[in-house]
Amino acid sequence: MVNLRLCLDGSTNGHNLLIMRAKSSLLSAAGALGISLFCVQESATGADAKEKSGKSESTEKVTLFDFSEADPGKKWITVNDNVMGGRSKGGFAFKGDRLVFSGSTNTNGGGFSSIRTRPGELGMSGKDGVMIRFKGDGRTYKFGLEMAGSRATYRADFDTNADSKGWQVAKIPFSAFGAGWRGMKLPRDRYPLEKGKINSLGVMIYDKKDGPFQLQIDWIKSYTEK
Repeated sequence: MVNLRLCLDGSTNGHNLLIMRAKSSLLSAAGALGISLFCVQESATGADAKEKSGKSESTEKVTLFDFSEADPGKKWITVNDNVMGGRSKGGFAFKGDRLVFSGSTNTNGGGFSSIRTRPGELGMSGKDGVMIRFKGDGRTYKFGLEMAGSRATYRADFDTNADSKGWQVAKIPFSAFGAGWRGMKLPRDRYPLEKGKINSLGVMIYDKKDGPFQLQIDWIKSYTEK
């Protein structure tokens, strides 16, 4: 079985029908070829921007973070490569009800910047994955998960468009997350991701590139396939 990431940008409303047809054709072709689409990215606009939970024909979503509370920053922390002598800079701020993760990476050192939530109950038992709605800068980011009682971190990449004109949504199943510890890959069979123990999530940039970055996050949700 081959894994494939499908990215479709529907930021222009007039193209929605064309995108839906293209998406349907690609999914049909993938099924015929035995390809597993493990991460779907698409644009999202309008009414679903700040919904607390939602249902579609096959997916039930629950909002984990939408940054609408009085002091959303108290739930987040920053971890940059200066913990290992690196020179990257990064952090988060809030613009309206949106989190902005920004800074500059420097590969003369660790080369990464990250933010994550403080440990707390996230209710991931029975869920199939996570979704994030964002505007990016053309760089690749990593969505991260951590479990209570474990030092391992589980990460999955998601790509961003450079123009940042339209919102994108990345839908990432838990099966796409790889285990690691301090940059070393760990075997998933020995370090399985236990959904009921997930107590922190976050975003990292570690694409081995120098320069500024900015990722705007509108919301983060868990989802269940029906």
